[in-house]
Amino acid sequence: EESGFRDLLSRKWRKVTLLLWLTWMGYAIGYYGSVLAVTRIFDADAVEGADAQDGTPTFDYKAIFISASAEILGVFVVIQTVDSVGRIPTQAMSYIFGGIFLFSLAMSAETANNNLLTVLAFCARAFEMMGSCVTWVSTAEILPTEIRSTGHSAANAMGRTGAFMSPYLVGTNIPIKFVGAAMLVIHLITACCAWHLPESKGKDLGNVTYDDDVVDSGGEKDGSETTFRYDSDDAVARPTSSDRRIV
Repeated sequence: EESGFRDLLSRKWRKVTLLLWLTWMGYAIGYYGSVLAVTRIFDADAVEGADAQDGTPTFDYKAIFISASAEILGVFVVIQTVDSVGRIPTQAMSYIFGGIFLFSLAMSAETANNNLLTVLAFCARAFEMMGSCVTWVSTAEILPTEIRSTGHSAANAMGRTGAFMSPYLVGTNIPIKFVGAAMLVIHLITACCAWHLPESKGKDLGNVTYDDDVVDSGGEKDGSETTFRYDSDDAVARPTSSDRRIV
C-alpha cells in the first residue's frame, strides 16, 4: 500500500509522527550543538580574540580529541543497553544526562580547570552519541511498512533542520551560560518526546503497540486504529478483531 507525506499527519499516525519529529530535531540540535559547544569552550582564543598570534586561533586539541573519542564508548555502551534496558529508556536517559553534562560544562567553562572540563565534555559527547544511535534504530522499528520510508525520511529531514539551527544557538556572540541553559531545556523536551514513543524492544519490525486508538464521535473505534497485542510468552503480535495489522 502506497503512502504519502500527508498520511503521516493523518489521525492514525499524527501523534507518533510529531513525537518522532520533535525527537529527531532535538537530537540533532543536541548532538551538533554539543560538538560546537565543546570546540568553543576549548577554543577561547578564537572566541574572545585573546592571545591569538598573527590572527591564528589556538586550540586545545588534546581535550577536543579526548571528548570526541567518547563517541566510541557511547556506541559500545548503547550496544549493551538497547536490548536489555530498552529503546525508550535508553533514549530518555541519554538525552537527560547529555543535557545535564552539557549544562554543567557550560556553567563551568569560565571557572573550572581543564581536566574537569575535559571530563564533562567527554560524558556529554558519550551520552549524545548514545541517544542519537538509539533514535536511528527505534524509528525504523516503530514505523509500520506502509509509512516506514516516508516517515523515516521526514524525521531525518527534521533532524537536518535541527542541525542547521544548532550553529545559531551555539554562536560565539551568545553567552556560553545561556547556551548551556538552552541546551538543557532542549534535551529535557527531547527526552520527554522520546519517552512517549512506543517501545519496540522484542517486537517484530513495524508491529508496535499504539495505545491511542482512533475513535469516532460516538466513542467507537472507526476501523483505522492500529493497536496490537503481544502474547507475553512468545511476543507474537495478535491483533484484535477490530484492529488492522499492517503487513
